[in-house]
Amino acid sequence: MKNKPLDFQSATAEHVLETYKKGQKRVLVADEAGLGKTTVASEVVRRVKGELSKEVLDDDGMYCVVYVCCNLQIAQQNIDTLSDDGEKVDLSQSRLSMQHFVYYRKKVELKASGKDTLVLSLTPATSFQMTWGTGSVSERALIYACLSLLPAFNSQEKQNRLSDLLVGWAPKAWKWLSVHYYNEVRKPELIEYRETIVAAMTSKLSRMYSADETYMQRLLHLCDSRQDAQWQNDIYYFTIKLRKIFAEISLEILKPDLVIMDEFQKFSSLIDTDRSTETEENMIARKFFANKNTYILLLSATPYKPYTTLEELNDSNNDEQYKDFHRLMDFLHINDVNKIDFKAIWRDYSSALKHIEKETEETIGLKHQSAENMLYNVMGRTERSNEGIIHEILPPVYDFLSAGDITSFIQMQHLIDNCRKFGKKVYSAPVDYTKSSAFQLSFMDNYKLKDTIAEAWKAGAGKGIRKDCLLLDRDKIENYSLEDYRNARLGFIMATIFGKGKKSTGAESLLWIPASHPYYTQQPNVFTRNESFSKYLIFSSWGMVPKMLACMISYEAERRLLRRTNESYRKEDFQILKDSTKTKTLTIMHTVSTSLADMYDPEDSFGKPLSDIRQQIKKKIRSKLNEFDGKTVSRVSSLDIYHLLTALDNSDAEVRNIPKEADEILASMAIGAPAMCLYRTFKRIGDLNARQHAEEVAKELTGIFNNRQGIAAVRSNCRAHSNYFRNVVDYCIQGNLQAVLDEFVHMIGENKSPETIVTRMKESFAPAYPQPINTIQTFGTDDKYSMRKHFAADFGSGKQTEKDVNHATNVRSAFNSPFRPFVLASTSVGQEGLDFHWYCRKIVHWNLPSNPQNMEQREGRINRYKCLSVRRNISRLYPDIFRWNEMFYKASAELKGNNSEMVPFWYLPLNDIHFKDIKAEKIERIVPMYPMSEDESRYGRLIKVLSLYRLTMGQPRQEELLQILDGKISPEQIKRLLFDLCPFSRKHH
Repeated sequence: MKNKPLDFQSATAEHVLETYKKGQKRVLVADEAGLGKTTVASEVVRRVKGELSKEVLDDDGMYCVVYVCCNLQIAQQNIDTLSDDGEKVDLSQSRLSMQHFVYYRKKVELKASGKDTLVLSLTPATSFQMTWGTGSVSERALIYACLSLLPAFNSQEKQNRLSDLLVGWAPKAWKWLSVHYYNEVRKPELIEYRETIVAAMTSKLSRMYSADETYMQRLLHLCDSRQDAQWQNDIYYFTIKLRKIFAEISLEILKPDLVIMDEFQKFSSLIDTDRSTETEENMIARKFFANKNTYILLLSATPYKPYTTLEELNDSNNDEQYKDFHRLMDFLHINDVNKIDFKAIWRDYSSALKHIEKETEETIGLKHQSAENMLYNVMGRTERSNEGIIHEILPPVYDFLSAGDITSFIQMQHLIDNCRKFGKKVYSAPVDYTKSSAFQLSFMDNYKLKDTIAEAWKAGAGKGIRKDCLLLDRDKIENYSLEDYRNARLGFIMATIFGKGKKSTGAESLLWIPASHPYYTQQPNVFTRNESFSKYLIFSSWGMVPKMLACMISYEAERRLLRRTNESYRKEDFQILKDSTKTKTLTIMHTVSTSLADMYDPEDSFGKPLSDIRQQIKKKIRSKLNEFDGKTVSRVSSLDIYHLLTALDNSDAEVRNIPKEADEILASMAIGAPAMCLYRTFKRIGDLNARQHAEEVAKELTGIFNNRQGIAAVRSNCRAHSNYFRNVVDYCIQGNLQAVLDEFVHMIGENKSPETIVTRMKESFAPAYPQPINTIQTFGTDDKYSMRKHFAADFGSGKQTEKDVNHATNVRSAFNSPFRPFVLASTSVGQEGLDFHWYCRKIVHWNLPSNPQNMEQREGRINRYKCLSVRRNISRLYPDIFRWNEMFYKASAELKGNNSEMVPFWYLPLNDIHFKDIKAEKIERIVPMYPMSEDESRYGRLIKVLSLYRLTMGQPRQEELLQILDGKISPEQIKRLLFDLCPFSRKHH
């Protein structure tokens, strides 16, 4: 179930509908990052069907929505938000060449269920690129199934040869997928599809492939040819052609009523209307958008490059921002008359802006208003108020500078000099490599520089020189003796997360983020001391940095936990929570006793001291234990505790032994055992299968206590008992696990189905990911050493294979949970379109972006709906209210005022009298800088431009224009000259 749109989102959706009704078929929603453009789109989907049903349902009684986005991670995040009414497509079938089948299959399913809304998903990285690659195995299997419908392939022998041609390099998956699609296309209910696809294939394959051969003749020729190296080469290129043919068929079959293009700046060539640009991508896109009656909704916080610096302009002699803006306007203004009007009005305004000293307040105001109105005819943009909610931290890292920083650079230069002596052409490494990454050669995968050095290394270039700052030493990692990382930025981030010396934070002992809204008071512990702890989102310009940070921060967390033990890094994980004939330590962690769970009501006991709550529960338990005939024993056995859990719910269950401490143990389990907490969480949202779902999730959650990091974290904080399971329960109590889980479900959405919540929770427990690296001992060979990433992880390789997409999705799900990883490091792959705000309020600009818009995009990842800082400030403002929904309801009533409903869901007016005595948390922008580096001046320029670049929207040579305007206009004039394209603002003010 979708979230109900808030007032400013509804206003934007209404603006889109009104624009559609006026005949403008293409509309842009350019809301600032993080304001819920997908929610706006879902409301547009609903309202187009409701208010324009005659147009969208006329042809075939189907309402077809095509969702186009830049990658599969964003598609997986957003597709379910778009429509509750209808069917969403399996993302594995998002290839354009498969949509002919998907459309007809879903059409049959929808009609059978009495529905009429179909949402299809396309990703340009896979769907629109037909000029290279043989596609996925699913794609080829469907092509095989379709071609087998042709009379030329009606024999088993011909089908076998066709199969050999299309199998590619996936024989295992091919075996079942080819059979699956072969059977699918032959289902009785798809008779219309078969007639359509056979006719389309017959037509397409009759075209000439070469001067003397049709596509069909070429296909039959390849099926009958000898399977040698030349044949492999021929079928590779022919398969590409087949993919394009089936993509064209899809485009002819698909007649979308509404096309939603999300984050489309990533594939802006799709809207290139310059017919001289004859790439296949553009040819396909133009055909897709050829129907001028199709409603098109563009979503992008940065629909064009918003700012081009003079440096970029001089380097490329290309004013990207200016060209992007006007190309977008050409696409939106498909009516030529409107296009001419817009260009004339825009030229008039641009001229006035450049010569503002010659314009009167009235004339510049009128020209500005005309330009603004023309823009508003095709777009809307809502922006949040960031005033007072971002705390800027610019730490100089000189406290962490050491000789190692200089030595690292010198060692790299010496190594490069040696490589040149061995005849290798090697360019010097940028100084920023050294400033950005410790042990560069250990993590510098996919760098030409490293490949060249590795070749020279094999010839002896590494002999006789020091390289301990360039490569990790395997032996030091093994015994956890590596402590000096020889990189000031890395030293800074380590100290920020874990503390230093007597100011250690103990964050390495945290297995989840402390609850924003604890349910009881207790003695100080690692969670109470880290009540403001947040996850960290780190952005770097260099591909090696995310891997380096993930490995080294995770290693440091382990080192701090295990440095006093004799464990080695490579020692295999062992499980303490396990079952046998004599123990049930694992089972009792994920077993629900509803009677025991109901003895603790968090809402009824809210705000009380933990000791008082425990005593009340122990009293109830003793009363229950008196009903059992078991023998009182001194020894605590998990098997006896399991029998007691069973007996509490089943009076017929046998109880042999009752440990003397049974009341204490069961009281603790009632408060903090994972299964009990999860049961109450699911019960509170009205789940009729709360017990089943709690036990299902608890099995996954318990795993975090059964690896070396979890075991060490528990043992470093809870050592009161000889039984590990009791220490685990104590740890859960210290960590206020019940409050943590309830907050998590609130973020997932209490209106979501229990099954959806179960799936989302199970996605949150990330394993330790392996990272192969080079070491001093292995560099120059194929042997790699494996490090672990758990406390920190890197995000996104940028690849769009199913494996890479699934991995990125799993990492994102875990980061958007209270559980590990606590640090996520990314390049630009993670800076657009994705949510990382649930448990993160700290963003680190490891390297400054070159463009202010990129900084906005990065920070937009965590400055979003109900972000961590908003929730914590709300809970501190209303410490006596138990439920999250009630806290937000009261905040809305007291704080919203004349604002949109961005208050209190996106930001809070922290200068309001309500926050006078509140220690408010803010989003933290952290920019670690080397002393006397150019970063200081670059940052100052970025921040200055960030506040002004909107003034130069769509203008040529923006930086020069800002220089012209500098000193000629006042802050009040700047405010008046900024375009107001916000539907809510224009409607209410």
